[in-house]
Amino acid sequence: MTSGGKGVGFFIPFENSRYFFPFREIKVSPIGVEKFFSEWGINVILSELKYIGIPCFIILITLYFFKKFLNNGH
Repeated sequence: MTSGGKGVGFFIPFENSRYFFPFREIKVSPIGVEKFFSEWGINVILSELKYIGIPCFIILITLYFFKKFLNNGH
């Protein structure tokens, strides 16, 4: 789901085609320490927080309260 790379080889070694998801909003991470601590690196971190971190946090909080609700109900 990143904006770079060659795609995912789902069927390698049987077929060499590479595939991309239609949603490719996560910015690809720069290589190298100097490039990572730049504007590009900050944009990567922000896109990962937006599309990975926040949704995971919401799911974890929801599961926590759901489990707590189920344990108190019985």
